[in-house]
Amino acid sequence: MYSLRRRLLTTATILLLLFLGGMTFALNRAFEDSVLSNAEDNLRNQILLLIANIDVIEGELMVPNALPEPRFAQMDSSLFAQISRSNSIQEDAAASENKSTNNSSNPPSVLWRSPSLLDMQLPTMDSSVGVFSFTKRLDWREQPASFATSLTLEWQTDDGVMPLTVSVAEHSSNYTKRLRRYQRQVSFGLLLTGGVLIALLLASLGWALKPLQRVTRQVAQIEAGDRERFDEDYPIEVSRLTQNLNQLLNFDEQRITRQKEVLGNLAHSLKTPIAVLKGLKYSRDVSVDAQRQLETMQSIIDYQLQSASTVGRRRFARPIEITEITRQMVNTLQKLHADKHIDCELDIAEGVLFFGDQGDWMELCGNLLDNAFKWTSNKVQVRVRNLEGDELDVDNSRRKNIQLRVVDNGVGIDDQLKATIAERGVRLDSQTPGHGLGLHIVKGIVYAYSGDLTITDPLEHKGTCFTVVLR
Repeated sequence: MYSLRRRLLTTATILLLLFLGGMTFALNRAFEDSVLSNAEDNLRNQILLLIANIDVIEGELMVPNALPEPRFAQMDSSLFAQISRSNSIQEDAAASENKSTNNSSNPPSVLWRSPSLLDMQLPTMDSSVGVFSFTKRLDWREQPASFATSLTLEWQTDDGVMPLTVSVAEHSSNYTKRLRRYQRQVSFGLLLTGGVLIALLLASLGWALKPLQRVTRQVAQIEAGDRERFDEDYPIEVSRLTQNLNQLLNFDEQRITRQKEVLGNLAHSLKTPIAVLKGLKYSRDVSVDAQRQLETMQSIIDYQLQSASTVGRRRFARPIEITEITRQMVNTLQKLHADKHIDCELDIAEGVLFFGDQGDWMELCGNLLDNAFKWTSNKVQVRVRNLEGDELDVDNSRRKNIQLRVVDNGVGIDDQLKATIAERGVRLDSQTPGHGLGLHIVKGIVYAYSGDLTITDPLEHKGTCFTVVLR
């Protein structure tokens, strides 16, 4: 059986994790795009700053020793710059159409390199005149991946146009560190937010499901007999349920009470006419037959009344203590059969409860005891136990099944009749002497409680053992 609270919590947690995962991905992607954009803008600014500080005099590139960006002059810097001269504008145009062929045949000449490059050289990067070309990943000479930007420009000199390509590269480690730090912060923040949200979700579920938990407690209390009805001061979604349950309980009690009243009235109404018929004088020819038919009518009426008065298994039946009731029935039968000096061993476990009608237990136990005392030689054993519901795999109720075992050491019952009596759905209309009406009633009560009736031989192979399990 699944828990509604667990089901809601699991569903909400999965949705929350999916939402937080999607948000983490979106935030990281947005920040990564921001980092790339920042790197591109920074490199563009470095190119523009470098162009502003260079000059071409008599066909030679002049670069000051002290540049505005000091990292170009640092040996362990992560920022690099290079200025190269393209062979011609036409060749650059051709290179854009056939990059690999043109670059391999006519590589540009390097005019200047920043001191941070040492003896290294930036790889050739294609760019169009006046257009910045940004590269997200530049791998060169086993150095860490770098961002790079290049710009091709036409420098006007007295001798004509000089095509120059200015390239600036920067190690991506600084940006990667920023990105990883941001990812850790975002992950920690979202995990913390998720934990807080789950805690709030637990609290809200507990508050929202509190009425259902209250209904569950009251069901247990009604099953245990500590209360008779459900409260009705519940939220709208639950109040209709409790009101209907209360109406059902009221209807059930009224039906049982009315049924008993009707049966009592019927028994009282039939008692007098039958007594009158028994008191009439019949002719010698019909007297025996009339008495036999009247006795049969009385037996049938008694049986039908007893069967119809059986309440049966009720979900919200109040539990009853059966120890004293059973002991009184045993004492009464011992007095009735005092001449047989019957040794009755009564074994009732402590705290045994019967979730049903007291009259049903008295009829069930009384008929089995009466049958045992009637047919035993000198010994009867009575054993009553509560069985856990999961022992018999019946349902998830907190109730316990009750087991009644009555054993006598009498003549026993024929094996064929044992199977017939125990078989569910078989009627015992033909009353076997000594095992007639009483076992009819027992069988009806057992089936009314969705129970089981088994008839076996005792271990001594003498007598009969009746075992009844009521649910």
